[in-house]
Amino acid sequence: MPGRRFITLFLAFFSFSVGWCASPPSVIAHRGGAALGVENTLSCIEAAIVAGADAVEIDVRLTKDGCPVVFHDAKVNATTNGRGKISDLSLAYVQSLQIYDKKGVPTRETIPTLQQVLSFVNGRCGVLIEVKEAGRGIEERILNDVLACNATEWVSVQSFSDDVLFRFHELNVPFPLEKLIVFKVPLLPLVADGTLRNFSLDKYHFISSFNFKQSFFPSRLAAKLRKAGKQVKVWAVDAPSSSIEFDVDGVITDTPHLWR
Repeated sequence: MPGRRFITLFLAFFSFSVGWCASPPSVIAHRGGAALGVENTLSCIEAAIVAGADAVEIDVRLTKDGCPVVFHDAKVNATTNGRGKISDLSLAYVQSLQIYDKKGVPTRETIPTLQQVLSFVNGRCGVLIEVKEAGRGIEERILNDVLACNATEWVSVQSFSDDVLFRFHELNVPFPLEKLIVFKVPLLPLVADGTLRNFSLDKYHFISSFNFKQSFFPSRLAAKLRKAGKQVKVWAVDAPSSSIEFDVDGVITDTPHLWR
């Protein structure tokens, strides 16, 4: 039937046009994809890759002896069988610990180094490194690990800390830098990121993406940033049915499998 054929062709063209004009956001597995396993571990990261995540987000701190390790909390007390701050503990001690699962049961998982994670991923997806602390040369040590693993093409770094981001910029790093923000203060050029900071595009001209908490997403500012050629991502995102109704370039989520 000619009429039916016309409708079929029209719908196919419409579907193609919508898909071409509105790219879906990249899916970034928060803490390695925390809903899929023990967060920030190699097995969790593998599950996120299998689930189709475009990238995994991991948290990095320095041990007492200056090794970047992948762990979220400042202390190991809550999620391992050890005690103490990562910054006060040797790498050997940190890697001897057992990590607990969400029910508090010890697992065979151990705390990986950044190099171990980068070597394990090996470009199978992107890696978004969140730097959890400033100082002690953490930026140089992360850069050295990224270079050692030939990971510059698929790594980026985010942080709440301006000190961290500006130091990476001074080092002229060959990978993107992303600014984490909790919320924009209404009517004032200020953002909250653990403290209040002045905010302007000139100040953050070297930042490639601004990553906002979903519940405080500033639609007008996001539109301005995207118009200026910057990316915008949201974090603390759950399942697709409960989340964004605005255009973003990426979602940082515990549940990458639901987005895929």
